[in-house]
Amino acid sequence: MAQLTELTKDQSYAIADSLAQASSLVLELRIREREALAPDERALLEQYENHLDQMVSLFRAYGIYLTAEGAEQARGDIEGAIVKGKLQLKRIADIKAAIGAAAKLVDLGAAILSRDPFAIGEAAASLRVKPKKDDQA
Repeated sequence: MAQLTELTKDQSYAIADSLAQASSLVLELRIREREALAPDERALLEQYENHLDQMVSLFRAYGIYLTAEGAEQARGDIEGAIVKGKLQLKRIADIKAAIGAAAKLVDLGAAILSRDPFAIGEAAASLRVKPKKDDQA
């Protein structure tokens, strides 16, 4: 079994707090766009919001562990990717693109839970790709 590197409590909490903020942005989007959302879109956003909330609870309760090789790079990827995801949720005018950003944040959380720095890097990279319909206002 690969050696695990535990992030400090402060690092784990910072990531958890940032994901909690992302979850709040998903909730805000769901409320703000209530009239424009199709039922399946509303359900997807609620599902992503719930997944993010569950991950936040896990990260706060148990901390975050990464495989030792590439752990430091993965930690940097996590922080930068969450910031990008939150910015996308704030700026995106297209509902489908916003749902995509929420899904990518959930994918990042799942990658963190997998402890695999490569998976974290892949999930982080997907958040760095600019959405097709991005409102720059």
